[in-house]
Amino acid sequence: MTLCLVKTPGAFCWSRDASPSRTSEAGPSGGMESEPGTSGLLEGDGTDNRETWNNRVQYIMAQVGCCVGLGAIWRFPSLCHKNGGGAFLFPYMLLLFTLGFPLVFLEMALGQNLRVNVWTKIHPKMWGVGLACSMVCFLTIVYYNVFIAWGIFYLSNTFQYPLPWSQCPEVNGSMPNLGCACTSPAAYFWFCRTLEITSSIEESQGFVPSLGLCILVVWLAVTLLSIQGLKCQGKILYFSVTVPFVILLCFLIRSFLLEGSVYGLRHLMFTRFSAMASPRVWHEAGMQVFFNLGLGFGTLVVLASFTSKDSNSAQDAFILVFASLTACLLATQVVFSMLGFRASVTIRQCSIQNTVKLEQLVKMGKLPPEASPPPEMQSKPIKTFTIWLYKLETPLRNKILEHVSDCNLEKELIYNKEGPALIFVAFAEAIAHFSSTPIWSVIFFLMIVSLGLTTSLALMQAIRVPLQDTFPCLRSSSWTVTMSISCLGFLVSLLFTQRSGFYLLTIFDDFVVSVILFVVVLFENVSVAWFYGAKRFFNEIQDIIGFRVSLMHDYLMRFFTLLGIVILTVCSMIDLVLKDHTYQSWDKHTGTKAQLFYPTWAIILGFSLAFVTFLPILVGMFKCLKKFKKSAVSPLPKSLYPELPVISSIHESAQEPQAGPSKF
Repeated sequence: MTLCLVKTPGAFCWSRDASPSRTSEAGPSGGMESEPGTSGLLEGDGTDNRETWNNRVQYIMAQVGCCVGLGAIWRFPSLCHKNGGGAFLFPYMLLLFTLGFPLVFLEMALGQNLRVNVWTKIHPKMWGVGLACSMVCFLTIVYYNVFIAWGIFYLSNTFQYPLPWSQCPEVNGSMPNLGCACTSPAAYFWFCRTLEITSSIEESQGFVPSLGLCILVVWLAVTLLSIQGLKCQGKILYFSVTVPFVILLCFLIRSFLLEGSVYGLRHLMFTRFSAMASPRVWHEAGMQVFFNLGLGFGTLVVLASFTSKDSNSAQDAFILVFASLTACLLATQVVFSMLGFRASVTIRQCSIQNTVKLEQLVKMGKLPPEASPPPEMQSKPIKTFTIWLYKLETPLRNKILEHVSDCNLEKELIYNKEGPALIFVAFAEAIAHFSSTPIWSVIFFLMIVSLGLTTSLALMQAIRVPLQDTFPCLRSSSWTVTMSISCLGFLVSLLFTQRSGFYLLTIFDDFVVSVILFVVVLFENVSVAWFYGAKRFFNEIQDIIGFRVSLMHDYLMRFFTLLGIVILTVCSMIDLVLKDHTYQSWDKHTGTKAQLFYPTWAIILGFSLAFVTFLPILVGMFKCLKKFKKSAVSPLPKSLYPELPVISSIHESAQEPQAGPSKF
């Protein structure tokens, strides 16, 4: 009895009644698992004439440039800062190698060998996975380009001294701006000069012209580079990928030499073990693994489809994972060193101001002589003031704190700087204290723009290619498709250049990146591990690359990674439904933040975005169910054979395949 009767010329099938054989034009031979040395679906049909990279180095750089984007610079350090430093690093690294590496290998291998209509070839029910990835990429690129626009705006303001975020602007030539006096100059420049932000999401107050111009520049750059094709992009990658790593190394060395950097690094390495018991920490670590590696976006599959089929996908996956981890750790050390430096500068100024003020109060008789700070306060003011203050008796200490703050270094390090503010406020403020400040600022924001554009180009490819694969009529008009995507994307991106656009951007970031990535990767894993067959997949990869990947086993993909993705998906859905949907608003008059609830329409918009991206998957499944009412593992009538281009099965092979040598 044949368990899976789907006709694919050249595909390998398994039958209970016969030995393994290959299907041909004449008729099928029941199919299950292929053995090493036999050809299967992953060999492709040889009809694809897709453009390829000039060499393997360009391909690796394209993958690394896509994954090592702005998320490694601000999102990863922000999550470390939020979740207790080392308490976040451990679950992240564990999930990176147990979930991230197998899934990267899966997507790279499929894209490299199947190239066109990858998920439809795996199983007809997966017809909508590619389109879902395209929609995720589109919703991501429209707000991701806004980050690049912010970088361009800051870059355009770095060619002056002093930097505009290093001091408060003056009113009438003498008085400092009242809104800036209530906060720091860097925060004032970010919220009031860059975003021109309103007090809530419901107050639009029009567009910010400077950001509108910057977002236009970004979309023009992405469009022009996308039209040039792989040959031009491959040459640009040598600069856009290698230079940011060099800049990060320069900043790492420079930050280690700064006063107070050790406090930031100590804060990073301090591990609150109780935090690792929190499901939220593991959920955010898993989400960051998917985001950093580009899992669920389709970029890995699309970029791999442009490389030669003899490339070692196992080594490519390991290089990508290692490069992503290296960039994240480098950026995190730089950011935390800079935070330590910034905190030490703030505490030094606070201690000196408090010392002067207390001495005046003692002379005026408002405080007793014991409230006078020690003489060495001026030479070692960073932690001396706090140590001296908390050695005083409680009544005297409380009386002193009525007039001055405690200048606590730990509190300053814990001070919440989440999201883009970590880069555009805290990091920019630290750079403002450098010698040769404009040079360092130009280098830093040039790196931000370069990293962002490299990732944005990959996202554009991941939008266009699946559309052209799904709808062949679009393949001959790449220029038109690219221009259409760019025009539509630019119009959507303009929404984020409103004065309330920053609040709208957080909706996209919360709803698009979280749940839908887990759902898409869940369908990818199920389609390969169970429909196509994990054992068959690894056997055919072994036949292509010449050896078996010892770190990978079919049980890992069928059970462990599947269980991990299911847990992350469920946790993400529960968190999305049950959590309070709030956002931080900024009052430019008082320079303070407030936690507000999203209005109903904003929550509906967020859930609608998540559902729309998932809709192509549902359409593909119902389309297949309507066309083939029987199960995928049931014998099918011969009249239906030509309509299914793939073997699909959830059963194991009756004969154990012979393992090849392990080289990885």
